[in-house]
Amino acid sequence: MYTQLYHFTEKPFNLTPDPKFLYLTSQHREALASMIYGIRERRGFISITGEVGTGKTTLIYTLLNNLSEKEKTVFLYHTNTTFEQILENILLELDIKVTNQDKISLLRKLNEYLIHKLNRDETLAVIIDEAQNLSKEVMEELRMLSNLETCKSKLLQMVLVGQPELEIKLNSPDLRQLKQRIGIRRQIKPLTFEESRAYIEHRLQHVGSTISKVFTPQAISMICRYSKGIPRNINVISENAFLIGYSLSKKKITAQIIKEVISDMSGSLSLQEPSEANTYFVPNFRMIAAGAVLLLLFGAVAFMGTEYLKSRNPEVPASNGSAIQHIPASPLQGKAPVTGNTVRPVNSPPAPPVEKQGQGYLILRTVTVKDDDNLSSLAQHYYGMSNETLLDIILMANPQITDVNRISRNQQIDLPEINHDSLIIKSPDNTYKIHVGTYNSLLHARDFYYEYSLIGKEVDIIPRKVSDKESWYRVVVSTFETRDECLKTLATLRQKGLLPVY
Repeated sequence: MYTQLYHFTEKPFNLTPDPKFLYLTSQHREALASMIYGIRERRGFISITGEVGTGKTTLIYTLLNNLSEKEKTVFLYHTNTTFEQILENILLELDIKVTNQDKISLLRKLNEYLIHKLNRDETLAVIIDEAQNLSKEVMEELRMLSNLETCKSKLLQMVLVGQPELEIKLNSPDLRQLKQRIGIRRQIKPLTFEESRAYIEHRLQHVGSTISKVFTPQAISMICRYSKGIPRNINVISENAFLIGYSLSKKKITAQIIKEVISDMSGSLSLQEPSEANTYFVPNFRMIAAGAVLLLLFGAVAFMGTEYLKSRNPEVPASNGSAIQHIPASPLQGKAPVTGNTVRPVNSPPAPPVEKQGQGYLILRTVTVKDDDNLSSLAQHYYGMSNETLLDIILMANPQITDVNRISRNQQIDLPEINHDSLIIKSPDNTYKIHVGTYNSLLHARDFYYEYSLIGKEVDIIPRKVSDKESWYRVVVSTFETRDECLKTLATLRQKGLLPVY
């Protein structure tokens, strides 16, 4: 993908918590040192808090890589749970067989394990990520684990890592006893402007590049301001910027590309550099009133235009001003016959098993373009729906079409069968990928990075130029060892409503 264009050895801004890319500010360094010290010196409870995306989980993985063999760890990240379930998970992680589920038995087994480790001069640290989601009742019971001790040291070290809400909980009167047991408390704050720039440089150097090679100074300035010092925001903006840059064949990321990324992510935003003093928004009511009038006029004109089109041709769906009708990725509500996992053209007779093969797709019907046809209207007419994913598949079955918005009268268009097989791609090494969807927005495509059913898979967003001025983003997931594994994943995604072709 874009790594070749920018001469990267790998993607520099992945969202995964890779310790290799950890940039240690003074705060991160202090938090890491405090965790290592607290575990080795048997200080009992340790709390680390910071805003979402400040690198807490990456810090945990770095911690795990810096402990010795005598320091055993259990890492828990599912925190909407009971105290008994936490105990059971700890014992299972320690390969201790759990036969009795009651709390007393679980505590006894854990205590026996800790005594055994103490005799061998070893220690156990339980690290709980997203600890702010623990209920107060569970946190109070966790406090009781601090009673597992000798007269000289704590048997169990507990590291609570979470968002600022964890601090709020710990400061509540209900948990004052737990608060008193916490020997070390550290906070991770957002990066400064200078630290944000150093963070970007640090990650680029790890993939064989530098800021000056791939960013303009204005682009870097915008990233540092907009991200507000949150490393995850920096990663998201930079990753999407490289995708757009790749689609435009731009070897350097400009401020205009960053503006496009920010627009895709959250609409209209103020890009002014924040001042050190608090600022307050003072509304310009004259501008607001003028904007409201313009919106009302625009809405009235759009409504009248739509009604006029309907009166001229009631069978043609109302246009939304785009060449593509964005129809929700949901069942076809009877518009298109669905057989098993197949969507067939609506207005075609039952197709034989194979009519012809085109670009790897089973072609069920070839249609002739009429005067008023475009790809979107053809898809709507023959499949009962139209979206970027469906049009992308039609484009791949018709490589002679180079502009999604432009087809010619009397042109022959092949309409492929849409099923699970048309979403599966076989690689030369006999592994498989799946094409889960195509989107006109990076923001929507990026949602698959966070899809739980795809954990452990590589999610690639591939820019696809569909006209001189327009690019879409195809989401491809790899690597699957078998076709059956692909089918299982596709079935799961379809059940969740995440396959736009259904």
